[in-house]
This record gives sequence, C-alpha cells and structure tokens, in this order.
Amino acid sequence: MLHKHGLGGPFGSHGMHGPGKCYGSTVVGERGQVVIPADARDELGIQAGEKLVVFGNPRRGMVILLKGDIMARFTEVLLSKFSFVEKMFKEFTPGDLETFEDQAPSEERKD
Repeated sequence: MLHKHGLGGPFGSHGMHGPGKCYGSTVVGERGQVVIPADARDELGIQAGEKLVVFGNPRRGMVILLKGDIMARFTEVLLSKFSFVEKMFKEFTPGDLETFEDQAPSEERKD
C-alpha cells in the first residue's frame, strides 16, 4: 500500500540531494515485501522480477535498493582496478622499493 505525501523542502520534486527524488512511502507487509511506487519503477526502469541489491545502515535506520545490473557494472569496474593493482604487486620486487626510496624527495633538516 502506497501513501503519497506532499513532502516539501529537501524532499520535494527537485530531489533530496541533486538528482534524487522522493517517490512517496510504502508499508512493509507481513512477509517483508514492499511495493515500489509505480512512478519510481517507471522512471528508474525497474521491471517485475528484476534483481535489486539491498544495502542498509542499521544505526541510521536506512535501507537502499540498487538495481542489480548497476551493481554488476560497478563491481566489474572495481575488480578491473583491483586486477591492475594486483598486477603491479606481482611485478614489484624488493629492488623497486630501494629505487623508489632513492627517487623520493628527502626532507631538508634545519638545525
């Protein structure tokens, strides 16, 4: 069941922060299900059966849903960066550290 509220201020039609938007509110059913408002589903392209990743912050009482395909793309980019770093470490030798230390600017001491 969806309840629309005339939320003004930071939750108005211009969004919470930048392009964000409040689509209304929903109620958690007995089986833990929530209905995502039709406007949100339409604007965000959420289809029936689509996987969503659920994040939360218990201390702040926040729940965030992220479309699964967006999370998959984010993970791919993140892992590609990790593989780059991993490759650097595999090619790294102790002699590289000495070279790096020799090239690093030294602090001038004032006595």
